[in-house]
Amino acid sequence: MKKRHMSLSFKVNILIVVIILAISIGVLATSYRVYCKKIDSFYFDRTSQASRSAAENSFGDLVAFFWNAINTEEFRQVRARAVEAGDESIIQQWMEAQPSFYSQLMSEEEDADPEYWTSLMDDYSSMLYTMSETIELFDVKNAAIQVDDNGVTYNLIDPLQGLMYIGTIEDSIEVFQAYGDNEEVPPTVYRSQYGWLCTACTPIIGWTEGGAKAYNVALTCVDIDMNDVMHDRYAFLLNCVVFVLIQLAIAIAAGMALMRRMVTRPLVSLAQGATGFVRAEDGYSRADIIDLPIRSNDEIGELYREIRSMQGRIVDYTDHLAVVTAERERVNTELSIATGIQANMLPNIFPPFPDRPEFELYASMDPAKEVGGDFYDFVLVDDDHLIFLIADVSDKGVPAALFMMSAKIIINYCARQGGTPGEILTAANAQLCRNNTTKMFVTVWLGLLELSTGRLTCTNAGHEYPILREQDGVFRVYKDKHGLVVGAMSRMKYRDYELQLQPGDAIFVYTDGVPEANNAAGELFGMERMTASLNRVADRNPEGILEGVRQDVDTFVAGAKQFDDLTMLCLEYKGPVS
Repeated sequence: MKKRHMSLSFKVNILIVVIILAISIGVLATSYRVYCKKIDSFYFDRTSQASRSAAENSFGDLVAFFWNAINTEEFRQVRARAVEAGDESIIQQWMEAQPSFYSQLMSEEEDADPEYWTSLMDDYSSMLYTMSETIELFDVKNAAIQVDDNGVTYNLIDPLQGLMYIGTIEDSIEVFQAYGDNEEVPPTVYRSQYGWLCTACTPIIGWTEGGAKAYNVALTCVDIDMNDVMHDRYAFLLNCVVFVLIQLAIAIAAGMALMRRMVTRPLVSLAQGATGFVRAEDGYSRADIIDLPIRSNDEIGELYREIRSMQGRIVDYTDHLAVVTAERERVNTELSIATGIQANMLPNIFPPFPDRPEFELYASMDPAKEVGGDFYDFVLVDDDHLIFLIADVSDKGVPAALFMMSAKIIINYCARQGGTPGEILTAANAQLCRNNTTKMFVTVWLGLLELSTGRLTCTNAGHEYPILREQDGVFRVYKDKHGLVVGAMSRMKYRDYELQLQPGDAIFVYTDGVPEANNAAGELFGMERMTASLNRVADRNPEGILEGVRQDVDTFVAGAKQFDDLTMLCLEYKGPVS
């Protein structure tokens, strides 16, 4: 899917919008927070002062007495009758029949005057007056007295409610649940069933008998109506948002115009000039180099001058590249020819001796570069003797290929002159050492098979161990004795050793590129994997064996670069002709 093109102008404008928007939001948030904090501080102070004043003007022992009087089963039954009848005078009559806090104290004195007897209704009126006075003095929505008892809040005094409100249970408000019974509650803004309120609660202090210890009797709770305040807050926020949007629009328009003039237009001109240079149909020339009226000393001016310099270097480079490309094409052509010549130097028609049923033979060579340094060969020196060999030159590439062809020709010539494998390599070594100024050498394994008997005479000049498959059908490494590599010392003599092949036996020889093939992690294929691979395909013919090993090598390296030539040869002895 093709990506949608986005111009630099669009990206820069988006960046300007994002930056201005981020700054505007930051200023807006800061302004709004400062405004809200200032307003909240004013109302918090007023609510807190009102709550403390109401608590200080409330007599704790009187409140405790009143709470004990209504926190009884008798009062709950009276209130139930009043609620059922819808008549709060039932509660009033009951309260007028009950002694007040002061009457209770006077009754305990011997000289108490019955004319000064007051009722519980008088205590209620006294506390109600204190709350009403707080509302008027501090201009708050309400001031009330509540009692927290084991997590349940009971209403005692509320100027906005009647007598049947006494002793009712206040609805639980989540924001106050974190505070314990009759604990001070700092000014808190929350949304209630009456709208937005700011509430603060201050404990009313009472004393134990004899005035020994103070304790929290109840709470004076003061509410301030915050609906108008919240409306003003939202209006302030809306005005700020509108103001910011107007400023944002002005800043964006000015920024975009300035950015277009100072950045976008010069960059578009640069892009068009650079694109025109790239799309030149007749190659690159000095006439195609960008030429614009940009004289600024900022980054755009530096970019313009760098583009001009780069285009000049490109013109010079393409002129040089044309020469180098022509030379490289010539070299590639010669390497291609060399690859074909080397491939034709090796036997590549299989089976090589279709009229000889005594054996079956197959070989392959895959160079790491265009040409390689590995080679193999086989030749029937007479009707009963087959010479076959595999070799690996010490270098790679063209020098190794040249030395390889020289070594192959010399060894093939010496083989045709007759002699044992040791004598053949001794003669070949002497010739390769002459004028070997490159100090290159070659490892060789060479075998001479007598077809009528299966006797295999071999010699090893620093090459890899051969691997034999005998009557049990299992491939095993045969650790023969190594002589010195061919081409190192002119007077070197090579020794033979013999193996006896039975019908069905096979021998597998190879170069070090097979066990030393490595994967992307640098791990080598190794002798154990190679032997296991041979035994996996041990029941196949020589061609199938080589194909199976190569398949396992390719799977192991998993596409990693081939660093060495891969050369293999396998011969299976069928037995003499009956």
